[in-house]
Amino acid sequence: MRFGVCVAPEAIALVADAGFDFCELPARAVQPFDDDRTALPALRAIAAAPIRPEAFNVLIPATIPLAGPQADLVALRSYLRAAFQRMAWLGAAVAVLGSGAARRIPADVPREAALDQLADALALAGDEADRAGIALALEHLNQGECNVFNRVAECQAFIHDRGLSRVQLLADLYHLELEHEPLGAVAAAAPLLVHVHVADGGRTAPGNGGYDYAGFMRVLRQIGYDARISAECRWNDLAGEAPTALAFMRAQWQAAQH
Repeated sequence: MRFGVCVAPEAIALVADAGFDFCELPARAVQPFDDDRTALPALRAIAAAPIRPEAFNVLIPATIPLAGPQADLVALRSYLRAAFQRMAWLGAAVAVLGSGAARRIPADVPREAALDQLADALALAGDEADRAGIALALEHLNQGECNVFNRVAECQAFIHDRGLSRVQLLADLYHLELEHEPLGAVAAAAPLLVHVHVADGGRTAPGNGGYDYAGFMRVLRQIGYDARISAECRWNDLAGEAPTALAFMRAQWQAAQH
């Protein structure tokens, strides 16, 4: 198992010092809206960092809505092609499509029509990710953050029903807890699972208690998941908390095998 952490580019060296195997950066870090010449200094700085960004999150900004009258597949394709190309150059293996603001269904749009739009957008995103050699992971977000794809089981069913063969799944302990979704849903979605996010109570750093972290690790062990786990949480003191959080993550993973 590889252990990572969601941070901004300026914190990569700090979490590398803490011992993390990789970092997970926001998609905006690759400057998808800028031309190659403008983006190159930022990309070179990330490439020179001590650990690689094996994952990226917040894939699609709110300015590119996936549902509603402003949805634009041409703009989406152009954006994703640039983003994925740069992510792949930096060594990314997975891109996380949480992006609650972009995928939210507008109040005045019929839900079924919006779901058709979301299916088209996800199919396009999956194709573009595959083209770049990156796995696309759809993230379930709690209802406080988005009004669609709130549970692992909902995401799994949508992928299956719409034939989205190039879209896979992320399991996030924080959203599982807020939605009171049973861990069995993660086990049921095992064939699609390509990435994991963790936190502890109140989305604090792993090790603070409050969530069924041990149970989550046992399920991941039972289904044979062995890719990457990223801490996605609030930090009061990243430099001070990161080493302790990583030690907890590794210890819990080892304990789950017994």
